Amino acid sequence: MVQQALWLAKKELRSNWVPLIFTAIVTVFFALFSIVLLEQASRKLFGTETMYYNDFLLDIMFVGLTPSLAAIFMQGPYLSFRTVTEDTFSKRMALLRSLPIPVNVLALSRTFTMLATLLIMSSIFYIVIVIGLSNSFFQFLSTTELMMFILIWFGYSLALGGVNPFIEYGTNGKILHLTPFIFLGAFITTMIIFRQIFEHSIVEWSLLLVKDYGWMIALISVVIGFIGCYVWNTLLKYRLDKRDYL
Repeated sequence: MVQQALWLAKKELRSNWVPLIFTAIVTVFFALFSIVLLEQASRKLFGTETMYYNDFLLDIMFVGLTPSLAAIFMQGPYLSFRTVTEDTFSKRMALLRSLPIPVNVLALSRTFTMLATLLIMSSIFYIVIVIGLSNSFFQFLSTTELMMFILIWFGYSLALGGVNPFIEYGTNGKILHLTPFIFLGAFITTMIIFRQIFEHSIVEWSLLLVKDYGWMIALISVVIGFIGCYVWNTLLKYRLDKRDYL
């Protein structure tokens, strides 16, 4: 089963190598923008100077963006509203379901594709950030603490990354284009409430957790990420088995 799923995942990635490259390019720009905000956050939290910056935007970059690194978001279905009527992903899955391929293999292959995309895009995102951060940043956070911070957010994106294949192949084109607005609204509401309760943005809070709890919080995040990945794969398998493609 695993070998079949891996074969299908490889085929999916090879057929989308062009949008994969464009997704990587856009990810680099997001990372460059995040560098500036992270340096400002570190000076505000751990420096002596009074720093005013857009911490709300920093939250959007990590809370809202990092889960999308699990999707090839520069491919046609994401960029064209024709997907609402054409429902490209559903047609692709309908074709696969007509073949003698078990549902659990199809679901697992979508999860493998998501994991591969997340690993590629997250690597690009965080490598650019690590390379681009100035020496002044490392006066406030060590390289080890930065790695912990990255693991926290990788675990978060892993936990939510499974939403992408579930939306793509378990719903329709309307839901695919409506979901980002629903998530954005939920994220903004959460960030506002969080800031009122803790007096810090979510990303700032994660930096403080790194200082206080170190590797323990990073490990917890990664474990939750794998649990979330497993749960979403199970939900996708159930959905593919029950969905009517006619």
